[in-house]
Amino acid sequence: MNWQQERERLRAEALHKRDSIPPSVRTERSRRIVKHAINWIEVNRANAVLIYLNMRSEVETGGLLDHLLAQNKIALAPVMNTKQRTLTPHRIIDAKKDLVLHPYGMYQPNRDTCPPFPLEQIDLIFVPGAAFDPKGYRAGYGAGFYDRFLPQCPQAVWIGLAYEAQIVTNTFPQTWDIPLHQILTEGA
Repeated sequence: MNWQQERERLRAEALHKRDSIPPSVRTERSRRIVKHAINWIEVNRANAVLIYLNMRSEVETGGLLDHLLAQNKIALAPVMNTKQRTLTPHRIIDAKKDLVLHPYGMYQPNRDTCPPFPLEQIDLIFVPGAAFDPKGYRAGYGAGFYDRFLPQCPQAVWIGLAYEAQIVTNTFPQTWDIPLHQILTEGA
């Protein structure tokens, strides 16, 4: 089996494990992960924070967005361009007014009302994924949005949010893969 087949197998297994966590358990584990994320933000004094807005069974980030807005932090989320496979951070001021549903199934900032944000001013980026390994490598969903985006923000800290069930021994990283700086789970 080549690395692509291994990664596809790994991705499918990790997503199955994540999807198999009962919704109420996912919500409770997400609260603990968000608590760790908030602690990281406060201890490290991050101000401009890019979060993903969860879809399907991902770690739920709504509480993180609420915290950023309540603390007057710069709350950012990606606007996805599916044709070019790019993401652009846009600022969220009011979660109830500023978010629209993307065809992929997650909410994103309304590009007409939420201004784009300069990449070089982002302090912290929370990254989703299917599987993560102890060295910080991740297997995403296969489209490469974050793989292309993260190198544009070398000044930012990149942190994966994951359930412990998503941590695997090896994500089969390739030479172009860049490890995250840290991964937060419900355990820490």
